[in-house]
Amino acid sequence: MVRISDLSPNWEALAFDLYQENEEKETVNVDDVTSDSETDSTEEIDAHALITTLYSDQRKTKSEEGKGVKTKQEYALLVNDLEKQFVKKKMKNYEKAITVEAKHKRQTQQEMNELQRDVKYQVDEEKADTESKIAMKKDAIQSSDESIQLYEDEQKSLQEKLQKLNKKQ
Repeated sequence: MVRISDLSPNWEALAFDLYQENEEKETVNVDDVTSDSETDSTEEIDAHALITTLYSDQRKTKSEEGKGVKTKQEYALLVNDLEKQFVKKKMKNYEKAITVEAKHKRQTQQEMNELQRDVKYQVDEEKADTESKIAMKKDAIQSSDESIQLYEDEQKSLQEKLQKLNKKQ
């Protein structure tokens, strides 16, 4: 948003040029640096790429009632609402993460159960390999449990924040 004050009531048009800085790294030529030639303003403009020009015409620009200056309370309520939306979105994301982690945990548990059933019918060399796989599965399940607990704790924290934002409003 651009606000212009003390503008003549007789203004006809206003234009803004939007430029994007050139992100390419420019190489420095030693001859250019050591020469005494000065750079002019057109080279400076060329370093930026013109994106667009925005025009505004007095006949098309009208002031709407109620869209003017807001009070501090109105801005505070707006910011509070935005924070609440952000917190709710984070809570949904944690809920999705918990669901994904729980699914991964169940899948790992099933794989571990299959390995435990198979170990009964294996020879000693196979048993050792299977036991190590079972241990890895147990570690993965424990890691999933810890992740789920962390996500749930974060959700509780966000829930408390949401309650405080509601009180603040």
